Amino acid sequence: METLSSRATRRIEVQLRPLEANDISNVVALWYRAWHHTFPDLHHPDPLSTWERRFRDDLACRGTVWVVEGCRGIVGFIVVMIQEHYLDQIFVDPAHQQQGIGAFLLAKAKALCPQSLTLHTLQRNTQASEFYERHGFTAGWRGINKINGLPNVEYRWQS
Repeated sequence: METLSSRATRRIEVQLRPLEANDISNVVALWYRAWHHTFPDLHHPDPLSTWERRFRDDLACRGTVWVVEGCRGIVGFIVVMIQEHYLDQIFVDPAHQQQGIGAFLLAKAKALCPQSLTLHTLQRNTQASEFYERHGFTAGWRGINKINGLPNVEYRWQS
């Protein structure tokens, strides 16, 4: 167990562990909830069932998935494509943001890919951009997200 402290000195006991098969529904629900919380004005074209299928049949098969579990369940997760040095997903439950969970997950991603790490985020997600830059990532290439057609920015970290 790790004890994380937020900027407001709130403490939370968490455990970082690999994804288990029975976690998938909870992880996908968190992913869906956090994405819609971050982008309340965007309509994602896919229903929750499509998110679950994509996670189960694609992300969880190709990537290494780690979850952060608190006393009430899973509060965050990452999906890392280790061979590609790529952080495909990092999400923290909206009710548990600003408590150090994102930094904890990002540190795990860097440990899995200690030489370098690349990720993409939507350009309009300034909170994520600031977070990545605070943790040593540099913005680079800008393009379009293949899934939702929105402007993306690529971030890179080098050890």
